[in-house]
Amino acid sequence: MVNDFWTTVEDAVVAALQAELDDRVKTLATYQGDWLADLKREDWRFPAVLVRLRQGRGEQVTLGSYDLKLELTVLVVVRQLRGEAAGRRGAGGVYDLLAGVRKALWHQDLGLELQPLNLIREEPLLSNQEFSVYAAHYGTAVVQDVGI
Repeated sequence: MVNDFWTTVEDAVVAALQAELDDRVKTLATYQGDWLADLKREDWRFPAVLVRLRQGRGEQVTLGSYDLKLELTVLVVVRQLRGEAAGRRGAGGVYDLLAGVRKALWHQDLGLELQPLNLIREEPLLSNQEFSVYAAHYGTAVVQDVGI
């Protein structure tokens, strides 16, 4: 799994979110672009959930073994023309979708040989009369032997 670690984890996260959120979101995809610049330019249908791999890094555990750590962000984007509060608190709003993301990912290993995903933090990125965008940051790791 380590050779295609990023792709494997990304696919597993999307599958877990699809199973949990199902028809509550209209766009579920991986995305590495500038979400703020693309918010009105992309052909996303809302609500949208976008999976972004943030960073990977190695941490030596023993002489020939490393923890390969990965951090990912799940963006939850809701377009609500009834106002900012409805975008956060209403049925199908950001809070509702974040609860689904937590249920799908938090403390889950996604059927892979990795440490269960841990929730690092959730935070608002944008909240106005049209859009509510929140980020949920998760981390995980896999032990890799380098064969020394």
